Amino acid sequence: MPTRVILALFLAVSLVFTAQAQTTAPANPSPVAAEDTKAVEVPAAADKKPKYVYDPSGRRDPFQSLLEIRKPVARTEPETPLQQFDLGQLRLIGAIVGMDNPRAMVLAPDGKTYIVRVGTRIGKNNGAVVSIEQNRIVVEERFYDFTDEVRTSRQAIELPKREGV
Repeated sequence: MPTRVILALFLAVSLVFTAQAQTTAPANPSPVAAEDTKAVEVPAAADKKPKYVYDPSGRRDPFQSLLEIRKPVARTEPETPLQQFDLGQLRLIGAIVGMDNPRAMVLAPDGKTYIVRVGTRIGKNNGAVVSIEQNRIVVEERFYDFTDEVRTSRQAIELPKREGV
């Protein structure tokens, strides 16, 4: 029973609102005089937007690959056989350090051995032997990073540990 009463009240209220909306409809507006309608001209400058142009001055090229991080510095001398291999491919066989001019023997991947001194060019990134110690040699490489700045890194080629000792 209460749902029938609520439904009847809802119908009555909705009929009142719809009847009132029909009686208060706005009157037809009078036609606008022909002299009031003028064509509005849009300025030609507002239509043209400035074309975007990328200015790369002072910035890194966003389309350049970051995988090309290590580019060697240009070489001034002719390439030695040791400059054909990466430092990771070379193995230190032995070192002689008790003299004024220490030396070390390095085994290349092609099976040949080379004697290196301080200052010998070695590695693909234009590296040079900086120091020769009892169990390792230290090589300093110069290369360009992805921001085109010259960087130096020191890497060591270690003497392998003897087995069975």
